[in-house]
Amino acid sequence: MKQISYERVVEGPDTLRMYLKEISRFPQLSPEEEKELGRRIQNGDEEAFRKLIESNLRFVVAMAKKYARSGYPLHELINEGNMGLIEAASRFDPTRDVRFITYASWWIRQAILAAIAHHGQVFRLPPKLKHELYRFETKVARLTQELGRRPSVDEISKELGMKEEEVRGMMEGTPTEVSLSTPIGDEDEVHLEDLIRDPSVTPVDEILIAQSFEEQLQKLLSQLDEKEGLIIERRFGLGDREPETLAEIGSELNLSRERIRQIEERALEKLRRSQRAKQLLGYLN
Repeated sequence: MKQISYERVVEGPDTLRMYLKEISRFPQLSPEEEKELGRRIQNGDEEAFRKLIESNLRFVVAMAKKYARSGYPLHELINEGNMGLIEAASRFDPTRDVRFITYASWWIRQAILAAIAHHGQVFRLPPKLKHELYRFETKVARLTQELGRRPSVDEISKELGMKEEEVRGMMEGTPTEVSLSTPIGDEDEVHLEDLIRDPSVTPVDEILIAQSFEEQLQKLLSQLDEKEGLIIERRFGLGDREPETLAEIGSELNLSRERIRQIEERALEKLRRSQRAKQLLGYLN
């Protein structure tokens, strides 16, 4: 693929609010749209490259906020994360059964942590270790695409022929002179990365999984009629609801308990035959 450039758009704190407002307008992509853009990118389509990046810029912000206490300016963390996003977009393989942001999150995180490491001086990487880390990141990113999820330490160890302790060391973020997982204090309960990461921010992986699951769930329920969808949502406590009994739902809808059961069974039978239901299991797994 020919080289495609993409400018850094966050120039400082004063432009950050404007930037956040701007990227909120970019729509999220469906899995099918991501794959189509990926195919076009492989053919050197600059517009497809830009669209894939712009539709995922908000996730970079979510991840950058995790490290807002690092002492590194948030707008710079976002810029560095965007570089990781660009790298992921240039490497994305649309033939793999994995959402783009699942694959990209690895590259985004590594770019942010590398910037923090460089900023802190004490974390500076020797050239040889930097090269080894790059090779490791590339192989793990490829394995992530193949599996459709982030691989476990055991899976990485077997795939790359490394000891598990070596894999854990590489996965800390950067194999630096002082690891980001270095225990702080006598009880070893607090680590250096805990002092950098903001605990009030939901981990971005959880955000992405929840958003992907919610998107797929809503598409799945759209295959039901209004009453069927309502009953399934209430019976299984979907969204922010608590699960309800047949009697509770029947009372609300002015229907008998048996009638609610019949509608529920009809709806579940529809879902069992749905190909989208099988796709949804991938998020649950």
